[in-house]
Amino acid sequence: MVAISTDGIQGASQMKGLVSAEYPVLADPGAVVAKAYGVFDLLGDGVSAPAAYIIDKDRSILWSYVGSSIGDRANPQRLLATLAELEGR
Repeated sequence: MVAISTDGIQGASQMKGLVSAEYPVLADPGAVVAKAYGVFDLLGDGVSAPAAYIIDKDRSILWSYVGSSIGDRANPQRLLATLAELEGR
C-alpha cells in the first residue's frame, strides 16, 4: 500500500505524520499521477479528488473508488473485504 500526495516532499511527510500512516506517502507535486488517473481537478477545486485503487501485478485496475467530495473517502472495511475477495480468486 502506498499513498500519493500532490503536495511536495515536506507536505507529504507532514500528511504521513498527521494520519499516522504506516505506509509510504509519496510526493507528486506536479500531480502527474492524479492527472494520469483523471482525478486531478475532477471536482473543479484545483486539487486531486480522493481516490483509492487496487492495482494488479500487470498494472490493471481491479477496483477503484473516486470520491464525490474532498471528504468522501473509500470505506476501509470495503477496501479490505475487496482485497480478501480478490486474494481468494
